[in-house]
Amino acid sequence: NIGGESKAVVKVTNTGSVAGKDVVQLYAQAPYTEGGLEKAAIQLVGFAKTGILAPNASEEVTVEFDAKYVASYDNTAVKENGTVGAWVLDAGDYYFAVGNGAHEALNNVLANKLGSDEKLIKATEDEVIDAARAKKLTINDRDIETYSKNVENALTGSDINEFIPGAAEYTTRADWTKGWNTVTGLTATDDMMTGLKNLNSAFTENGTGEVWGAQNGLTLASVLILNDAGEIEGLVDIDDPMWDQLVDEVTFDEALAYVEKGANMQFQFNAVGSYLTVKDGPIGFVNDQVPGYTTNWSASQSDEPTYVGPDNEYAEWYMAVMPTEPVVAATFNTELVEREGELFGEDSLWSNVISSMGPGLNNHRATYCSRNHEYYSEDAMLTNIMCVAVSLGGSHKGMMMEPKHFASNHQEANRSGVCTFNTEQAIREIELRGFQGCLDTNIARGVMTAFNRIGTVYAGGHYGLLTQILRNEWGFDGFMITDAINGPEYMNWRDVTFAGGGGCLTENGFETSIIGQPSAANNQKLIKADTAFQQAIKQNIKYALYAIAGSNAMNGMTSDTKIVRVYPWWEKTLYAVNAVTGVLALGACAWYIVSVLKKKEQ
Repeated sequence: NIGGESKAVVKVTNTGSVAGKDVVQLYAQAPYTEGGLEKAAIQLVGFAKTGILAPNASEEVTVEFDAKYVASYDNTAVKENGTVGAWVLDAGDYYFAVGNGAHEALNNVLANKLGSDEKLIKATEDEVIDAARAKKLTINDRDIETYSKNVENALTGSDINEFIPGAAEYTTRADWTKGWNTVTGLTATDDMMTGLKNLNSAFTENGTGEVWGAQNGLTLASVLILNDAGEIEGLVDIDDPMWDQLVDEVTFDEALAYVEKGANMQFQFNAVGSYLTVKDGPIGFVNDQVPGYTTNWSASQSDEPTYVGPDNEYAEWYMAVMPTEPVVAATFNTELVEREGELFGEDSLWSNVISSMGPGLNNHRATYCSRNHEYYSEDAMLTNIMCVAVSLGGSHKGMMMEPKHFASNHQEANRSGVCTFNTEQAIREIELRGFQGCLDTNIARGVMTAFNRIGTVYAGGHYGLLTQILRNEWGFDGFMITDAINGPEYMNWRDVTFAGGGGCLTENGFETSIIGQPSAANNQKLIKADTAFQQAIKQNIKYALYAIAGSNAMNGMTSDTKIVRVYPWWEKTLYAVNAVTGVLALGACAWYIVSVLKKKEQ
């Protein structure tokens, strides 16, 4: 059903002698023309699992899917509005097949096309080839509009061949001998240096400035819609002027702190009564990531039903992680994964940690990516469906998931600033598809961007990726945060803000970097003169506040609630140790200088 809901109904019979479950995997094949738009020979579009079937028992299983995932991206298509780039359903025959894996499903399609399975090769002895397990659907006219609302090319420069023609040869179904040449080295062109030198944005003098620290009498609780019983039923629409009035109350200093160290400051905007505690861990809460747990609660929150104080008998309990993501994905059990998300949500309530930096949604493109245990699969659609399930479960408890690393993170070692080149079609259909399901539905409420570059532009500061695709095309209205600042020059807060990338996770290195801290006097002057930059900060803050307002951070909140930063003993001790160490270091330097001067005098 183009533009609507689609489903396949499949009868499953247990022909074995032992009771068990099975997975109905639904695959699709789009019409392919040699020399035309590249397409996969077969691709997963959905799946569903049976209940426990006794021997000889049967069950009708319905697999629901969205036909937009059958479309292919064409970066040359020109739509009615004149923009270039579209999701295309070519005219021709589409085949839908079930099978135990892509190979079996493709063989079922080929058997249906050929009318025979004589020339088909089985991947295993157990593979069953059955032409009846494939069905054909014909589309008479090419469609480039249905799935292309607000869509246009957004990843110019992602393909190395745009900079250096012929530098990379891509594999094609029309000629399997292509695409195997190793690229041993490249010399960056002048056009590439714009991104590599981090010159993607710059401050300018424009506008008349923005209002900060207004006294509008609003707090984050003001945007909650309550029923007669005082229960939260929803939020004021994000486009309502009330949100702009709320953001106007944020002080300039709070805004700069968010830009530089959003997570470190815990999204704490005292002026509007907002905070957000976050933790890492796509596979669950780990004890050493949330030390003591009680440190995340203050006595002022003791009336909350999930409050865990230092005297609570469970205060020293800790939470365990779940199985790694590849193990979870191998279950093909969305109900179970949704329940896993609910357990994460329970941990969120118990520890007062509202958001989790996960799940990991990058693809298993290579075995040497040491984060593969945090990523579900080499199949983007399986990843897509798993993320929807776990994020949905977390949302039932008001917990926010932050899928990562957006996007095209392929390695762990030497990933900071690495240039990842690929065609826009490949990035959209493979790298981004795993993220799309949970973000274009706003089931996941946050996103962590990646360390790498898309082409030569840092992913966390890539306007096309973050604003055009994520905001304009997918309609995502949650918050964004960078990964830890491992390279302050290329992961700079100016590019992040202008691109719509939210705040920086940490402030590592900005103080000594070329760009400096946003709070530095010279940068404050530049920011105050650049109204467009201030507006970008406010837009990022609004998305963050909107997400927080819909989370369990609002449990127990009222319009009179004030957020007070509490420093536990261990954090105070750490600050004291740092201060003493700094004084001793300065003293040592002074002593050394005095010693050198005395020697020169002698």
